[in-house]
Amino acid sequence: MFALRARASPAARVSYSASGFAPKGVVRIAPIARRRATTTRAGWVLKNAGPKSTDHLGEACEIPKDLPLTKSRMVVGRTASESVSLEIPVPTVSGAHAMIEVSDAKVMITDLSSTNGTFIEGDELQAGIEYELKEGGEVVFGDEFLALYILQKT
Repeated sequence: MFALRARASPAARVSYSASGFAPKGVVRIAPIARRRATTTRAGWVLKNAGPKSTDHLGEACEIPKDLPLTKSRMVVGRTASESVSLEIPVPTVSGAHAMIEVSDAKVMITDLSSTNGTFIEGDELQAGIEYELKEGGEVVFGDEFLALYILQKT
C-alpha cells in the first residue's frame, strides 16, 4: 500500500547549503510567497482622460485628478474617507463606487453596486464580479465626461 509522507510545517524549515540540495529523505519546502497588504511595487496610475466638461451636470464641480494606484486594494468613491482611498468628487460617482486590486502584473476592478455603473472599454461591469483592466485600457466610473480614466504604468 501507499505510505503518506507528512510535510514539515513552515516553522520546521531547514536551511541548506548554497548548492540548494536537501539531504536524502528530507523534503524541501519552498518559501511561502507573502502578499503585501499596504503597498505595491508596480507603478500604476489611472490618468483622467475625459473631456472634463461639467455642462451635462448643470452645476460646477471639481475636476477629478489622476489616481495613482499605490496600494494593493483601494476603493473609488465620491468622498475620501477611512474606507474610500481614491476620491472622484463628482455627483455621478457613488459613495463607494468600485474596488481596485493592484499587483505588479495586473489591475482588477469590481463594481460595488454603484448607481451609475462602472465601464471597461464601454462594457458595463456586473456588480460584485472582478474584471481585469489592461494597460492602456479605459475605465469609466459613472461619468464619461469627468471620470474616464486610462490605465498606465509609470
